[in-house]
Amino acid sequence: PPPPSQVREQRAVSATWCLPVADFDTWLACKPQVALSQLLTARADGSLLSLLKREGLGTAIEVGVEEQTRSFAVVTASLALTEAGLAAWPTAMGHLFSYLRLCREKGVPSHVFDDAKALAQLGFRYAEPSQPQAFVTATAASMPLYRPAAWLSGPSLLEGAGGPPTLRQLLGGMTPRAAMVEVCAKEVAPKAPLSEQIYGTRYGRQPIEGEVAAWEAAPLLPELSLPRPNPFIPKRLAIKAPQTLPRKEGVPSPTPSLLPAADGARVHFLADRTFGRPRAFAYFLWRSPEFYTSARTAVTAELFAGMLAEVLQEATYEAAQAGLVAASGVSSDAFTVQLGGYDERLPALATLVASTVRSFEPTQAAFERKVDILRRQLRDAERRQPISLAGYRRGLALQPARFSNEQLAAAAGEVSLSDVAAMQEGVLREAQLEAFVAGNLRENEAAEMVRGVRAALPAAPLAAERLPIRRLRRLPPGGATRQFLAGNPEEPNGALEMYLQVGPDEGDDWLHLLLLSQMIDKAVYAELRTKQQLGYIVQCGSTEADGVRGLVFIVQSSVQPPPELEARLEAFLRLFRGTLLLTSDEELDTYRESLAAQMQDVDQRADGQASRLWAEVATRRYDFGRPWRSSKRMRRVTRDGLIGFYDKYIAAGGAGRCRLSTHVFSQRSPPKGPLRDDPLPDAFFPPTADGFGVDWAADRAVV
Repeated sequence: PPPPSQVREQRAVSATWCLPVADFDTWLACKPQVALSQLLTARADGSLLSLLKREGLGTAIEVGVEEQTRSFAVVTASLALTEAGLAAWPTAMGHLFSYLRLCREKGVPSHVFDDAKALAQLGFRYAEPSQPQAFVTATAASMPLYRPAAWLSGPSLLEGAGGPPTLRQLLGGMTPRAAMVEVCAKEVAPKAPLSEQIYGTRYGRQPIEGEVAAWEAAPLLPELSLPRPNPFIPKRLAIKAPQTLPRKEGVPSPTPSLLPAADGARVHFLADRTFGRPRAFAYFLWRSPEFYTSARTAVTAELFAGMLAEVLQEATYEAAQAGLVAASGVSSDAFTVQLGGYDERLPALATLVASTVRSFEPTQAAFERKVDILRRQLRDAERRQPISLAGYRRGLALQPARFSNEQLAAAAGEVSLSDVAAMQEGVLREAQLEAFVAGNLRENEAAEMVRGVRAALPAAPLAAERLPIRRLRRLPPGGATRQFLAGNPEEPNGALEMYLQVGPDEGDDWLHLLLLSQMIDKAVYAELRTKQQLGYIVQCGSTEADGVRGLVFIVQSSVQPPPELEARLEAFLRLFRGTLLLTSDEELDTYRESLAAQMQDVDQRADGQASRLWAEVATRRYDFGRPWRSSKRMRRVTRDGLIGFYDKYIAAGGAGRCRLSTHVFSQRSPPKGPLRDDPLPDAFFPPTADGFGVDWAADRAVV
């Protein structure tokens, strides 16, 4: 059977209204739901979400039109709650109704509509090209609603003067007495004796006349206010560099240059001469060993990052509404900041984000909120589908420095707010900085942006011997098996994951692996899923961790236990060599050409190009022309080379076959004997080498 729905610890309260639509064409033109969503989901000071977070009641707000017809619209506002918020859900809903009343009585400022119109116009004018299928699907959906001249612009633009009166009408109907209120959480199960007929979802009903009367009589809250004009809407949109390098199929994209930087930092820059959009992107990475020295440190870093992200959501909310994006995060070896959007205000945003890292005040309410979220995530992780658990267990086996969910959950119970404050105080005092700036900026503007970030978040150079090193376990020739029970007692499926480790790239190994994974995936699905009917999920694919490649097979089934799934898979692989030998030259050419075309089908958009180039920088590979060289080499892969690779790494008994099998059993069908836990050697691959300065254009091994 298909896997059961995953159990999620959600807490939410929502209000839903069925509201009349007086003029459907005016609604389509002015889209009042856009302004409504901006009002209710705002994160700046005075917003509804800011108040819910400050009081420890809620963590997020979603607003949407559930159903739309020419005569009515079903609108829902949903509040994600904390534990305290669930216990006091009438208070949280009271805040929502108070904000709606504020909008009705004070009136929505005209700049809310002006800003929304301006941003919609900018988004449409400078939209990146979409994939053909997505474009056709979206356009087809709008054709019955708009006149032909507006098939493309109609869904995107806010037009006409109907916005204010249409929104007033909408807000007029969004009262406590007109709302259907729903509370959703596992804690309310005792109050849900009924069951709906289609999915069997349990629910209950209770009168809330007292709550409705209190919401209607409550005064306006002084903490709530209407938004101010957005100062981040761009005004200067000039393209700064001549567009002399149009994208051509098969021709490599330009590569970044290195800007001068002090203290061992590396700053890469690429001015846009291809896309002609007034946008830019900036990425910053500070490598540091301080985030993963223990499970407690890892949890502290995660909580610090979560609290910072929450503060940045509020601090940069207006920027986000104006088409700017700011994100930050921590990993086991680095702290990262990623920025993007219209270039005029991007430097100011970069400085704001960097200065906030050490200046924001961690509060007890935010700390408790993030601890609660982390604990729920860790509990949910143990109840994932068996194939996900198998991949997680493989990661623990190959990366011994990684902490388990159990270790992190235990540490979450020990960490305090003072730990987070101490990490903030000492964060990045020593670090290795790497940055990449691309897009509609001049070289001096990029350099000035980086200087501003470094001034706002100064860090002394990190000694080379203190750079964090990630190690991946080297599997010996042969095989090892590890077995586990699924965490969800209701889960009927078991799973097999078989990982065949190949190693770092040598010669054409990566190309052989990629080509074989494509060929095997189709065949193994046809055999184990379609023919043998073992389960709904049967897949094969290549994978990489810390520069080490491998081939992964996954099968999830309620029909056979994991050991039998592995036996069936091995039987398939014994026969697949014959399939390789019998594959026609034409079919092999089709696979090669398809992959070669996919490899160089990159950089269609400015953001995609920036993201690809940043991945080369962040992994310290710096092989910016890799897609085109890989495509060229893929076309030279031979059948003999492919079979030789298969015999060495994939076939049972191959000299280089290094197998790690992970079995996850359903609790309903556990193994008869003890769970296997084969030992693994303490042997590791060398750390990934720094590729800076390597002459990749020499057509050496592809990585």
